[in-house]
Amino acid sequence: MYEFVALVKRHMLKFLRDKTAVFFSFLSVIILLALYFLFIGESYVSNLRELQEDGIFTRGFVDFVKISNMMGGILVVNTISLSLGIMGNVITDLEQRALDAYLVTPVKRYKIIFSYYVSAIIVTIFFTLIMWGFTILYAGIVSGYWYTFEVIIKTSLLLLFFTFISSSLMIYLTTLLKSVNAFGTLSGILGTLIGFICGIYFPLANFSSGIQYVSSVFPFTHMTILLKNIMLEQSLTTLQTTVPVDAFERIKLYFGVNELGVFGQHVDMIWLMIGSAIIACVLLYLGYFNMSRKIKN
Repeated sequence: MYEFVALVKRHMLKFLRDKTAVFFSFLSVIILLALYFLFIGESYVSNLRELQEDGIFTRGFVDFVKISNMMGGILVVNTISLSLGIMGNVITDLEQRALDAYLVTPVKRYKIIFSYYVSAIIVTIFFTLIMWGFTILYAGIVSGYWYTFEVIIKTSLLLLFFTFISSSLMIYLTTLLKSVNAFGTLSGILGTLIGFICGIYFPLANFSSGIQYVSSVFPFTHMTILLKNIMLEQSLTTLQTTVPVDAFERIKLYFGVNELGVFGQHVDMIWLMIGSAIIACVLLYLGYFNMSRKIKN
């Protein structure tokens, strides 16, 4: 057990000491935050701003809605980009043959492989929960509205679950790569690509049914929908009792909180999450198999 903990600590410190790697792990989130604050965020609540001017909603309430909708997508992207960033240790260690020293020791091979996964889980959870904590404070200070204790707990637990799914997929993708250059290319485009496909940059309602069908295949799309529903729970309750039914349905559609199902067929969110967990376990096993084979070579 001691050697496993030492390996996990080694991977975490290696990542955190590389300031460039940490920065690029947050790059997708930084870009997304900039886009939201510059123009995307206001486009989501433009209709609510009109109602604000009519005195139906306060400015604080509209700001709270905007922040909740915005961070629902950003927190999901954060679990992806951070777990991928720390998985860069796998590529550099394989390319530089840094693992050779461990292979001649009594340390079991499965401990070496899973130490990368566990380090990614710990680092991603730590920074994601910090970001969630800042979101709670920022939303409360700026808007005057605070998330309930129930929403805070639900969101925190979901982020733990999402980190498991994201890290499993990222370690599998990483074990398919053969060089640091290929990893850099993947990390540079993945966050942006997922942002578009999963309706984080723009609502999926703006795209054709074909694009929505493709999006419904990715677990990250449903993760975003579920997280938005939790974080917007208070706001949606207020909107439902204030605006007409047809207007409320349009708001939900534009916010991207309606469940997509799979290929247009209704599937309960609980089954989608169970399916995502099963896929994550399968990918984790395949990632272990791929890396074990690379170590032997």
